[in-house]
Amino acid sequence: MSFIFFLGVIFFKSSGQSTFTPMNGDYLHYIERYEIKSGKLSDKFYSNVKPIGRKDLVELSLNLEKDSLSRLSSVDLFNLMYLQNDSWEWLADNSPNGLSEAKAIQNNTRKPFLKYFLQKKSDFYYHHNEDFDIHISPILHFAYGNDNLTNNAPYTNTRGIEIRGMLNKKLGFYSMFTENQIAYPAYVRDYARLYDGFPYEGFTKVMNSDSTRLVADFFSARGYITFNVLKNLTFQFGHDKNFIGSGIRSMILSDFSAPYLHLKAITQVGRFQYINIFAQAINKQVPVAADGTEQRPPKYFTFHHLSANITKNLNIGLFETIVFGQRKIGFDINYLNPVIFYRYVEGNLGSVDNSIVGMDFKYNFLRSFSLYGQLVLDEFNLKHFKQKGWWATKYSTQIGARYIDALGIRNLDLQAEYNLARPYTYSHNSTYSNYVNYNMPLAHPLGSNFKEFLFIARYQPLNRLTFTYNLMLAKHGEDAGAINWGGNIQRNYNLMRPGEYNNFIGQGNTANIQLMDIGASYMLGHNLFIDASFTNRKLQYVNTSQTINNRVLSLGVRWNIGKRQLLF
Repeated sequence: MSFIFFLGVIFFKSSGQSTFTPMNGDYLHYIERYEIKSGKLSDKFYSNVKPIGRKDLVELSLNLEKDSLSRLSSVDLFNLMYLQNDSWEWLADNSPNGLSEAKAIQNNTRKPFLKYFLQKKSDFYYHHNEDFDIHISPILHFAYGNDNLTNNAPYTNTRGIEIRGMLNKKLGFYSMFTENQIAYPAYVRDYARLYDGFPYEGFTKVMNSDSTRLVADFFSARGYITFNVLKNLTFQFGHDKNFIGSGIRSMILSDFSAPYLHLKAITQVGRFQYINIFAQAINKQVPVAADGTEQRPPKYFTFHHLSANITKNLNIGLFETIVFGQRKIGFDINYLNPVIFYRYVEGNLGSVDNSIVGMDFKYNFLRSFSLYGQLVLDEFNLKHFKQKGWWATKYSTQIGARYIDALGIRNLDLQAEYNLARPYTYSHNSTYSNYVNYNMPLAHPLGSNFKEFLFIARYQPLNRLTFTYNLMLAKHGEDAGAINWGGNIQRNYNLMRPGEYNNFIGQGNTANIQLMDIGASYMLGHNLFIDASFTNRKLQYVNTSQTINNRVLSLGVRWNIGKRQLLF
């Protein structure tokens, strides 16, 4: 606690600090697309570590507009204006001769509501001066649909508020709160029953939880502060999420679980970026007292990620993480060392904590293409690796590619990705050490014991209209009865394991998953969208020939919130 207090004191010496961009599909796509079009990797932010600062994304958009080689379409110019409007407070600091001020004015509305509200297209209310900057906007998401496998139609009812800003241009702050009632599609309900939790969320009350009717009632909240203690050292503290990588999935650290309390330190010097995360997750697998007198026990993880722009187009990153349970004093202070190799600390303590290491890379070229990938080693022994299918040869990999303005068609972007994880990867012999937060995986939604191919096509023919096509083909080895085949990472890998050797991806109750999602979104106003989508998910069990077809049609409207990604 004294360490955190120390950080809370020294921020008063910090310089101007931005909050982070939203973690939604549109923003993630814009970050990757416009970095590719820029022709080089940025030294101001590292897109393999998300979210990134709003200030940095505004600077990228302004530089891209001045780049004659970027071949921007009218739709691109509209998207860049959208990004600038969404973070307009940073425009004046990123362009000379008042040009940015003119851009900020373009975000003004013609007729504010009651004089003080909706003065800007991007903010319901704002106040901006040298000492204090605040932006307040409502969050709304209403959707209704049809599901062939449920008695009650899927729907979404979300209301909330988002607040962000700066104090004295030194302390950035962000807070988001929503109240939700959601009836998920049948396949998501089955997932929630199996893992006792909902994707992306933490504590959830369940209404009408019989076999076909399952409605989730829950609060969502995120909140953090950001500050610089040195020119090249930024801190973030609060409840939030992180995503490592450039893919549709992250095999290293994704945003699929609930927000978690963490302190993140970002050190950036030239071509190098170094990330430290000290996090407290929640172990929901441990039962609490029925009378509610006990709180859910915490678990912890620490994370290092060193990233370097080897050339202007090639980035390589190395990472390590340790997941461990609560000590007598809470967080193990041995893991607070920001520069030591964690595996040494874990071994020196004689602990049985879960140690995971690996790497990632990205290579952008020809202002049109990007290759990326990840390798995660959970456990590796060369002696046993030579023997077929040793259970503890635990690793996962990813390889993917992007092609923007594909086939010469402007604003048609294609992405293909292949992921796999060996059985028992990310699992451990203790619920305090598996790679799980609030019963949801910290990496891939399928956990482990799977192979997966993903394809996404995104086409934006008009400024405000976007079509998407998502395809997922996967083979997942689910656990059969009491036997642990290595698909559910919540389970103890030492219990009910079938054998030491001859383990393979897809073993157990083999499930073939085919999911196709077609969607369209139209932007009525800034961050106000109408969405329509059709999802067809086919689940086929090889051993029993059982087939389940889930077809979901949905129509909705959302304001200041991204779409929930249910691609699993």
